Amino acid sequence: MRDETGRRAATDPPPDAMTVGLEPTSTFSSYRFAEHPFRRPVELDASETPSYPVVIVGAGPTGMTLALDLGLRGVPVVVLDRDASIGASGIASRGIAYSKRSLEILDRLGIAERIRARAVTWNEGRIYHGLDEILHFTIQPEPNQKDPAFRNLQQFYVEQYLTEGAAEVDAVDLRWHSRVSQVEPGEDVVTVTVETPAGEYRLRAQWLVCCEGAGSATRRALGLDPPLVLFEDYWAIVDVRADLGHVQRKFWLDSPLLDGGAQIMHGMADGVVRTDWQISQFPDPEIEITPARVDERLRAMLGPDVDFEVVSISRWRFRRRIMGRFVHGRLLFAGDAAHEIPPYGARGGNGGIQDADNLGWKLAAVLAGTATDRILETYDRERHQAALENAAFACQSQSFIWPATAGEKLFRDAVLALAGHHAWCRAFVNTGRASTATAYEGSPLSLPDDGVFSPQARPGTAAVNLPVRGPDAVEGFLLDGWRGSFTALHFLEPDDVARGDPPSSSSAPAEVAGFALHHVTIVRETPTAPLARPALVDTTGGLFEAYDAGGGATYLLRPDAHVAARSRTVSEASAADLVVRVAAAAGRP
Repeated sequence: MRDETGRRAATDPPPDAMTVGLEPTSTFSSYRFAEHPFRRPVELDASETPSYPVVIVGAGPTGMTLALDLGLRGVPVVVLDRDASIGASGIASRGIAYSKRSLEILDRLGIAERIRARAVTWNEGRIYHGLDEILHFTIQPEPNQKDPAFRNLQQFYVEQYLTEGAAEVDAVDLRWHSRVSQVEPGEDVVTVTVETPAGEYRLRAQWLVCCEGAGSATRRALGLDPPLVLFEDYWAIVDVRADLGHVQRKFWLDSPLLDGGAQIMHGMADGVVRTDWQISQFPDPEIEITPARVDERLRAMLGPDVDFEVVSISRWRFRRRIMGRFVHGRLLFAGDAAHEIPPYGARGGNGGIQDADNLGWKLAAVLAGTATDRILETYDRERHQAALENAAFACQSQSFIWPATAGEKLFRDAVLALAGHHAWCRAFVNTGRASTATAYEGSPLSLPDDGVFSPQARPGTAAVNLPVRGPDAVEGFLLDGWRGSFTALHFLEPDDVARGDPPSSSSAPAEVAGFALHHVTIVRETPTAPLARPALVDTTGGLFEAYDAGGGATYLLRPDAHVAARSRTVSEASAADLVVRVAAAAGRP
């Protein structure tokens, strides 16, 4: 329900008031977000129903990542959101941990540096049993990485940066105060009815992408809701501003401060600390989220001498719901609308960003006529695999933190009893396996190896991003300036460099099977003689090692920077052949 200004009425719940895998209810929040003005769409005054290549429902991180990706590829896209602002007033910081892989994606979209400038680095954590520390871990021990395993930042900042980035792209039409009330799928188009403060209108989409979040109205209205698993334990989320220094992730199991419940603490931007704690073990969980009780709990957790200010209070419980298919004709589902999972390991929001990265280039290829819609089946296959993998990891963590059966509790208690004294047992302590990029095993877009390679950097895996020195001695990383197109990495040994391989002197991309193909030369040291094309120098030797490129190799990276194929034949012709083979698997017209 909306009033005459288009603002949400006070009696309405916040739209899409869901964190991934959560069922929250807000009790207090001092977060306030500026509202975007309503702009009258041309459809309200048009006599005919217009058609657009892509319409996205939902302006959260998944929807806006996809919109910005498509817009930068020159695809006109309309984004519809029933809300009027970034964030969602009253439901806390929501998703806060952004993975290394997601930051690589957001680098290409031009917003990752803003995240790095504001976020809190998280690369290690501490786990306690009761009040005793049993494990201090580092979750990304590899050296020379551009980003740590995670950077912590309140979700609304990421949404703001995505929205501001999209505002600079002419192809993106972002419409606030726009609630989709009806979706009519057709063979060639999807017709959408949109309610606005100025009236109702209709538009058509060649492709409709549903990114509304866990409570997807489109999914529900079309009868596509999958079975829901609703876990029993309730949690409180409390964002608190306090001077605690640099807060790494801390996790307490069987906390005596919470009658045996679990507790999590994370640092975020602006001196705000995110605290989550279980409340289902208490006789009346609702009392536990009243301001007075929250103040009491925080005083015990933070200590009597710490000054703090409560920023928001909400409660939630886990949900697990994954659609059987993410592609239904010309309707596509991504992010929370496609898969809801518990948040352990920060797999929800990061999974949505990676959905968008996987889908964007494929949808653009279909619209350009470079691929048939068969390529969208690989989106369904690859991201469904990722959702199931993420859910499995998250639910394993859930079972360890709050065992649901006698067997789970027996295992958990045995691990905790041993972990404080035996290092070998600490690997079984599972409070969340960190989100990593899924390797698309068995995908049609992952070709068999041409030659003998080690399993690392195999087809389907995300590209390894390590330091390089570029032309003019500029230091950076392999994926800096990533173009979002097919790219061949040619690893040249000294003998190859002396011959000036590969032969082409053109730095412009080639067109192969309708796709742009860039070539990048990588060498071990700065050549003494000029190459046909400027080369990147593997300054640490890490790239040759990570890609098992000793003796020379060519790797073909997909537009989403996953490995598509690799060959021991180092030539531009071999790279072009790999593109042709991937294009055929993608459904080349």
